[in-house]
Amino acid sequence: METVVINTKNASSAKFILELVQKLGESGKILNVEEKEDFFLGALMKEEKTNTKVSRAAIFKKLKK
Repeated sequence: METVVINTKNASSAKFILELVQKLGESGKILNVEEKEDFFLGALMKEEKTNTKVSRAAIFKKLKK
């Protein structure tokens, strides 16, 4: 399965593109604001992943700054 992410300028364009995708026999979904934030946060986390262990104290120290 492949995934395509398309950013549109308005809701009507998004709905039109989704209809086209469905007519081609594929599936799609328009993400709400929370789902979009989750998607991009996950992508950012994956990009920055270092596979090193960090203590809870170190994380909270950075968050306080």
